Order: sequence, then structure tokens, then C-alpha cells
Amino acid sequence: MNKSLGLLLIVWNVVLSALLAWALWGRTTTPTNAAAEVAPEATDSTPVATLDTAVLVNAKIAFFFMDSVQERYELVKERGNAFRSEGKRLQDGLQQEMAKSQARYEALMNKDHTYSTKAEVQADEQEVQALMGRIQGMQARGEEQMAEMEVRMLEEISKEIMDYLTEYNRTGQHDFIFSVQSGGQIWVGNPALDLTPRVIADLNARHRANKTPAAKTP
Repeated sequence: MNKSLGLLLIVWNVVLSALLAWALWGRTTTPTNAAAEVAPEATDSTPVATLDTAVLVNAKIAFFFMDSVQERYELVKERGNAFRSEGKRLQDGLQQEMAKSQARYEALMNKDHTYSTKAEVQADEQEVQALMGRIQGMQARGEEQMAEMEVRMLEEISKEIMDYLTEYNRTGQHDFIFSVQSGGQIWVGNPALDLTPRVIADLNARHRANKTPAAKTP
């Protein structure tokens, strides 16, 4: 039940990169593009509008390494630890119940039914089936609970990063901010565009501030 966070965070990074590119691309859209969307149906005398890529010549671009964020962002560590702790708790509980059920199962299977009535034999068989169903139900509920926890965890982390980047970009004014993952498909050619240290520092500062109770006013 305790699934690896690595694959989930890679998938999350791909989705986050797509969202960032889509959100920030809106800043480079020109009236020409808007006109193209509502332009009347082209005829022989109506020129077809084309995408104006001139705005990309001076596009302001930056990036950060998602691997580093995963390793050093305190919220990721805390939620990951909570996820693993909950998985272990559920697993331990399931193992304890399985041990109890196994002991009862063996007792029923070793029971001498020589003088048992048909009703007693059927009752024992039903109890065995109930034990198996109970264990399967516990396992299914545990897996469902862990899956829901994964979704909530990744949604929370993604939202925190997106909210921070939105706030940062009010002054940063970047057209694109890419999240780069090891083994990904974005190659970094200019390390001077790396925002990773600032992203991590600001994210941790925001997280600590959110954890600190507001000072009580006298």
C-alpha cells in the first residue's frame, strides 16, 4: 500500500509544466491572435491571419529544477513523511487483523466436525468466508484511503507552487517559467536563468509563515 512517491512526482511535474506554459503563454498573446480567433470565414479576397511569433524574440524565460524542489521543499518532506506514516499504520493494522483471522481460520480448519451437525459445519464455513471478506475489505479500504491521500497531497503541493509562481511573476514578469526534471525533455543552456535557489527559499519561507500562528493582538 505504501507506494513510491518518485513516479507520482514525475507525473505531477509533467502536468505542472504544461499548466505553467499554458498560463504564462497568455501574456504573449497579441491582438493579432485574438482577431484570428474571431475572424470571418476566409474567402479568396480575405487574407488568412497567421500566428505572430515575433513576440517570442524577446520573451523572458526562466526555469527551476523540480528535483531540487522535491528534495528541499519542506512541505514535500512533511507530506511525504505523513503519507509513509499513514501507509505503515494501515499496513500494521492489516497485518494484525490478518494474524487474528489466520489463527481463527486455522482453529476452524482443524476443528473436528465428526459429531458436528450440518448447521454447525455451515456456520463454520460461513465464518471462514466472512474472515476472508473482512480482510479483503480492509485492504481495499486502505488502498482507497492511500490513493485519496496521494491525490490531496499532490494537489496541495502543486497549488502552493503555482500560487507562489503567480505571486513571484507579478514582479518577475516572465513569459515562461519551466520546471526541469532529470531525464526530462527540456535542456538547459543558460544557467543564469536558474531560479531554483530562490524558488526553494521562498517556498520554504511561505510554508514556515503559514505554519506559524498569527501573533495575538492585545
